[in-house]
Amino acid sequence: MLDEIQLPRNVRLRLTRNGLTFVPVTQAHLTAQRRIANQIEERLPGWLPVGEFKVVPAREGYKPEPDASALPVDQFDPAKSEFDESLLPFVVEVVSPESKNRDYNSKSDHYALRGIPAYLVVNVLTARWTLLTQPENGEYQHTVSGAFGQEIEIPVAGQTLTLDSAQFMRV
Repeated sequence: MLDEIQLPRNVRLRLTRNGLTFVPVTQAHLTAQRRIANQIEERLPGWLPVGEFKVVPAREGYKPEPDASALPVDQFDPAKSEFDESLLPFVVEVVSPESKNRDYNSKSDHYALRGIPAYLVVNVLTARWTLLTQPENGEYQHTVSGAFGQEIEIPVAGQTLTLDSAQFMRV
């Protein structure tokens, strides 16, 4: 029996209804994640960036794993890898070739159902971003999109996080 699977650093393993899938992670994806985290840390006083975590509780048997978000400093626990949906003012997904449909469709439904105030999709394949806000009855009511190079304004607990999308790169 296999106790451990060794994966290259640029690959993730996903369990889907079709079995285990190796998913390549592009450098553009990783760079976008890092630059978003840096901007959260620099531009959002009282908050810390988080990434590579699960959102709890499970809903419909699913715990989404956003690429980035932020937590209030007093709620941050470096030992945790799961955070309650009520703590998240926004979540970010960076699109990979295999995740495009999921990031735009099923994940937006999951995040809206959870009442997460804002959901940002950063598409490194097309050099565009989409910000969904105002979740109501399991759907986001407001959408704003733009090209890389434009600023993205995300409302965060009485503040505005302004991300510079010129820092993102396209595949």
